[in-house]
Amino acid sequence: MQMQSPAPRLDVDVTREDIPCNLCGSWDHAPFCPENGRGLVQCRGCGLVYLSPRPPDAELYALYGETYFKSGDSRTVGYTDYARDEPNIRKTAQRRLKHLERYVKPGRMLDVGCSMGFFMAEAAARGWQVQGLDVSAFAVERTRARFGFDARHGSFLELDYPAGAYDLVTIWDVIEHVPDPAAHVQKAAELLRAGGVLVLATPNVDSLPARFTGKNWVGYKLSEEHVYYFSRRTLARMLEKAGFEMLNSRHVGKYVTLDLFFDRFGIYAPVLGKVGQFLGQTLGFGKLSLYINPFDIVCVTARKV
Repeated sequence: MQMQSPAPRLDVDVTREDIPCNLCGSWDHAPFCPENGRGLVQCRGCGLVYLSPRPPDAELYALYGETYFKSGDSRTVGYTDYARDEPNIRKTAQRRLKHLERYVKPGRMLDVGCSMGFFMAEAAARGWQVQGLDVSAFAVERTRARFGFDARHGSFLELDYPAGAYDLVTIWDVIEHVPDPAAHVQKAAELLRAGGVLVLATPNVDSLPARFTGKNWVGYKLSEEHVYYFSRRTLARMLEKAGFEMLNSRHVGKYVTLDLFFDRFGIYAPVLGKVGQFLGQTLGFGKLSLYINPFDIVCVTARKV
């Protein structure tokens, strides 16, 4: 029997500090959905939702080791088995690239938070010149070994890339994790050529599923990872401040196995989730994949003005 890797955890004894709003700089905030116990607040000025007080940057980045990508408690943090889910990640990448190429033709691309390189692999197959980076040394090493791509380990804000050199910067499922998302968006603007495109995806805290499920929203499950929660309005304001014009805003989904779908559905309806998983394992359809859009992940495409 294969043992599951322990879930990565933050140091519970680390000193946490209050922080101002990353979008407007205000220190004036109020508790947000306090019943979920996550310590979230909402800025009274602009509406951005974030974690405060929170651990220091180094502690946040320390989560992303090998056990993050194969976690024994993926409902709380990390992935059940990221490498094993490669076919679904690649199918999702193909779908997203097809949509992106309506706005920008294949050229030079930087993938911020490239993980194990599966998105870059699909982009390269479509003619993109790809580079990537990730705060996970484990993931970067896997990307280099598997694909030979130019992938670098470190924070986007600290690594040096040429200004105005890129046609596309992608930031998939990243800005909710980082200590300074506004600076990430600003740096993306600096690296893009005039007319270049930025695309990012992140959980939408103002979506109907988030509002309807309240403290049980699956977006809150990642209590030790997500330190910011955006809405379409706060994302639009952040992009505008960095010199972008919005091209498209939509909710997106992912290809997932039915096993994973029923596991996550079990957060809302435990009995039905267990029944679905049991039937999938018994009847053999649990490994089938399908595209699921829960309409709570917002994807924005914006052009550098």
